[in-house]
Amino acid sequence: MPLLKLLHFMALIGWCGALLYLPAMIAASARSGDDGFYRDHPQLTRTVFNLLATPAALLAIGSGTALFLRESIFAPWLIVKLTTVAAMVLCHALCGVLILRRERIAEAALRRDCLLIGLLLSVSIGATLWLVLAKPF
Repeated sequence: MPLLKLLHFMALIGWCGALLYLPAMIAASARSGDDGFYRDHPQLTRTVFNLLATPAALLAIGSGTALFLRESIFAPWLIVKLTTVAAMVLCHALCGVLILRRERIAEAALRRDCLLIGLLLSVSIGATLWLVLAKPF
């Protein structure tokens, strides 16, 4: 049981860290006239998404599911927490859409979308953390 929790925490930290970093990477690569780091490495954002964020997400969701099934936890706060995790999954998918859109064309509006996704991620990660630590219901 403690090893499963440790696996869940490690995967969750990796997933949340990658999710918070991805919108910034996408926005930085969308800047016009920039010859910086992200222009020199066009596959870096896709690599972080495919090889870090997505496996960490799958591991975090799978281990979290195993935790609440093993402990038979079916409290009302869990439904609310899973809703916030669903928002994180939606933001994960939207980051993938933005990566694909960025590979086709460089848009200025892409930066605005990245900011909105970053704000939604910050709120959903904070709400998830609060729900886990407080268990308000």
